[in-house]
Amino acid sequence: MRLATLVASPLLATALFWLAFAACIDTPMPDEPSIARIVVIWDPLACGPPHRVAAELEDQHGYKLSTSAPCNAGSLTFDAPQFGVYYGRIYAWEAGTAIRSITAVRLFVDEPVLRWLIATPP
Repeated sequence: MRLATLVASPLLATALFWLAFAACIDTPMPDEPSIARIVVIWDPLACGPPHRVAAELEDQHGYKLSTSAPCNAGSLTFDAPQFGVYYGRIYAWEAGTAIRSITAVRLFVDEPVLRWLIATPP
């Protein structure tokens, strides 16, 4: 009995250690990294009353991107998964009100970092 305890306890401790270690390092792989970053820039001094600027883009494969930022920030960014043509809209909105100043856009993403200057949505 004593021999079984002396042999089994280190084996059990080793097995528990490796199970815990494997659980810590067995994390899922992150999604594929983005290929391009789209930086949308506007003049923050032309914003007027406080509101947010929102942008929604969709590529030809149906992958959707959307983000928003306060108008006085002057920019917002997207991480695009692939190069290509993106269609979408840019608009101004405030919480509790309807969106306004909707502008339809078509964007050709063909660089790793694309800086896109737009007119400030009022």
